[in-house]
Amino acid sequence: MNFIKVFIFFTFLSFLLFPISGIASALEKLPSSEKTDQWEILIDKPKNEDVEPKPDVYNIYSMDVQYIGNENIKLERVEAYRDDPNSSYDFELFTVADMDDVKIDKNSKQPIFSHQNFPFSVQAKKLKVIITWANEGDSARKYREEFIFKQ
Repeated sequence: MNFIKVFIFFTFLSFLLFPISGIASALEKLPSSEKTDQWEILIDKPKNEDVEPKPDVYNIYSMDVQYIGNENIKLERVEAYRDDPNSSYDFELFTVADMDDVKIDKNSKQPIFSHQNFPFSVQAKKLKVIITWANEGDSARKYREEFIFKQ
């Protein structure tokens, strides 16, 4: 009986001294990627140090978008949004819509779109990336995929 009391006491004390969880201040694992039949999105550390993160305010990440499909397409736009715990809507981080000059080489290992560094609030829980494209011969019909990264 005495052993059980001592065990419970030390277990309780260890939870106080060594907390199991805390508030996440970065994406779970970097690099983090999401992949479909058409696209692969990679979120990683910033590619340059032009912008410094502000502790407890925002972190800085980079994003690469790689086309891995096998159709001839035209990239229309890339959008990134984050959530806010105090609202019901998402905040835009960036949108790149003028993609006419982007050439898509299906065999290239290079990303077709790259964002070197963008800020992401430490209070946000989700990063949403939306890719919109059209088939090269049929630009009237647009396609869209959405990728969610959790923090």
